[in-house]
Formats: sequence, structure tokens, C-alpha cells
Amino acid sequence: MQDRLCVVTGTSEGIGLAVAEALLERGWEVAGVARREAPLRHADYRHARIDLGDTAALEGRLAEYLGEELRRPGRSRLGLVNNAAALEPAGPLPRLGATALARAFAVNVVAPACLLGLFLRCAPRTPLRVVNVSSGAAARPYAGWAAYCSSKAALRMVGQVAAAEADELAAGSAADLSVVSYEPGVVDTAMQASVRSLGREAFPKVERFLDLHARGLLHPPGQPAGEIARLLERDDLPSFSELRLGA
Repeated sequence: MQDRLCVVTGTSEGIGLAVAEALLERGWEVAGVARREAPLRHADYRHARIDLGDTAALEGRLAEYLGEELRRPGRSRLGLVNNAAALEPAGPLPRLGATALARAFAVNVVAPACLLGLFLRCAPRTPLRVVNVSSGAAARPYAGWAAYCSSKAALRMVGQVAAAEADELAAGSAADLSVVSYEPGVVDTAMQASVRSLGREAFPKVERFLDLHARGLLHPPGQPAGEIARLLERDDLPSFSELRLGA
């Protein structure tokens, strides 16, 4: 058994898959979560197909998959990478329906918050490093991205509150928790392909992303993945910090 375990969401492709591969290379045990299977075959990787947008079943599925592993004694460190995210629904607010909005918030906010809560309940004294994959959209409004911008902003605040609770509510001493809100930049992923497929009427800034792709300026997933893996191993971070690729 490895003494370091990291849970990574969205490991079927993109940044999540690259993070899992980077961690495995560094000697971590990795538990992946995604709606689809992951193209990973490694003795220290296991996978659960869980729909993070299904709030009715989410808590039970996560507890069943991870509860025993998180409670296992002898872990020197736990990691959590909240990477999975939903871009849709995109478009002007008058066109957005409640069901689609609720699913975006379930994937982008509810699931990461539930996972972090599960870690803190099951292993409150094990050192925990959390990387919430964020976006410039968490702090800047983009026309047509009400769901994505607001849910990423909410995830940023979840991390801040978790850090404040670790500092202020821990019995006797602060928990060994560091949460990083991490901006990976514009990465060559399926989500970026979805962004480029949006019409200007839905997303007026689409030309910027089309231009970045045409000029070959998208980062490969392995670039932010390597930084994320290294962040999980650091002991010099405050309880909450915000970092971006290359900073």
C-alpha cells in the first residue's frame, strides 16, 4: 500500500488524466472519478464511474468508494484535485433553464464541496492538500458564461471557507490543510474544443479562443498537471492560496 493517496476527478481525459499520470510517476496511489472510463492501467490506480452531476446519489457513491480508504491509518498525506467541470449551459441568461444551471453547479461546486467534506470527516488529522482547478472566469465576468463564471467563483469561496474553518474551528490546533485555487491557463482539452464551438451569439469572446488555438498557444495538459502534482507535495503553502500556471 502506498502511504500517499490522491483523489482526482475528471480522469477520463485532459488535465485530470494528466494529473493522475503525473502522480503515479511520483509514487502516489490515485483514485479517479469520472463519468467515463479512464485510459489508465496501473497497479496504483483505481477508478469509479460516478456522475458528479447526480446530486441524489452523489454522497452515497462517494462515501462507498472512498470512505474506507480515507479512514485507513498510516497515510502520510492525502490529496484532492477537483478538476472535473461543466461549461454548459452557455449563452445569455434569459436562455438558461433551471435544470441545466443546477447541473452545472452540481458538478462545479456541490461535488467538490462534498468531496472536501468527506475528506475532512474521514481523516481530520491526516495532512491534506487540495487543488481546486479554477479559471480566470472565477473572478472576471464573461458574457454568455453566467453558469461557468458564477460556479467557479463559488468553488473559489468554498476553498476559502474550508481554510478559514481549519484555522478557526479545529479543536486545539489548526488542521494540516492547504487549499490552492489554481488557474491552469488555456489548455488543449475537450472543454476548449467546446468553447471554440460556441457561436458568437452565445459567447461573444469566442474569437479570442479561436485565435489562441490557431496560433498554437494552448498549453498541453501535462504542463499544468506537473505543477498540480508538485503543489500536492508542498509543505510551505498557507491554508488558502491562489496560483496560476508558471507563477
